[in-house]
Amino acid sequence: MRRFRAFTSLLIMKIAFTGKGGSGKSTVATLFVAHLRAAGHRVLAVDADVNVHLAPLLGVTAHSRGALSHPDNVTALRSHLIGDNTLIGGVQRFVATTPPGPGSRPVTLDPGDPVLAAHAVALDERTHVMHVGTYEPEEIGAGCYHGHLAILENLLSHLRTLDGDWVVCDMVAGTDAFANSLHAQFDAIVVVVEPTPESVTVARRYRELAAAAGVADLLVFVGNKVADEIDRDYLRRELGTEPLTVLTAQAGLRRARQLGVCPSLTDLDDATPLRRVAEHVRPVDPRRRRALLRDLHLKTAGKDWVRNAYGDVSDQLEPVTV
Repeated sequence: MRRFRAFTSLLIMKIAFTGKGGSGKSTVATLFVAHLRAAGHRVLAVDADVNVHLAPLLGVTAHSRGALSHPDNVTALRSHLIGDNTLIGGVQRFVATTPPGPGSRPVTLDPGDPVLAAHAVALDERTHVMHVGTYEPEEIGAGCYHGHLAILENLLSHLRTLDGDWVVCDMVAGTDAFANSLHAQFDAIVVVVEPTPESVTVARRYRELAAAAGVADLLVFVGNKVADEIDRDYLRRELGTEPLTVLTAQAGLRRARQLGVCPSLTDLDDATPLRRVAEHVRPVDPRRRRALLRDLHLKTAGKDWVRNAYGDVSDQLEPVTV
């Protein structure tokens, strides 16, 4: 019990990038990873978008066999995470919201961590890249992408990082992260928003859902492709607030992408917006996160389809102690 409490009390820096499709969220996430690497941080970058853009933008080829959501990898990863935790009841009862417990194995960003070794591509000894995966031909009409994201929820809830470590997730576009518990897994949720009606509509909807989910304080807006002061005023007016920072339209970045080159910090006129995002993030109180995830697990456990498929998974939670 003592070992598990030490594991769960550590502060974890996890940030998600989302927004309307085409807003540039994957590119901004890629540049943020580059900023963290340049600053000397250990980084785990996770491509959780069904379109799988972050991994290629970081120079990684995303093969289907290497996807976290590949059935073989799901089984292997969950088997590892269970460790000696007898509360789960076996891999067959591991659901998206299943929490770590006594005897669970944490995942770290150490280069020798078995999860990184099996499921990540190393850009260097301090930077690793994973991808959740996308639809495969045999899955057409047989399910939704939320099922793929369940293994990412398991990974995030079992992470243990050290001070200065970062986990950066490029999320699926739109508001799908509220389907399960992903919104409660991060220390910051960055909504990348263009100065267009469609993009700000998605951003406002994300804010509404974040408020309803109890994580409104973790949500920030980052303007992208901002050409002039008219664009800035448009974002302020339509969002009803000042964005945390804005990235202007970057000719160098656009040229690099036209050439098929991975984006880099040298393509930017000014990397200050990335630094502002990094400086803004603060670790969520572990007690708050545990309470959020506990409530979400109980909500999941109460669903009829979960009971029918997995039995009563509410017994995977440890008793609350005062």
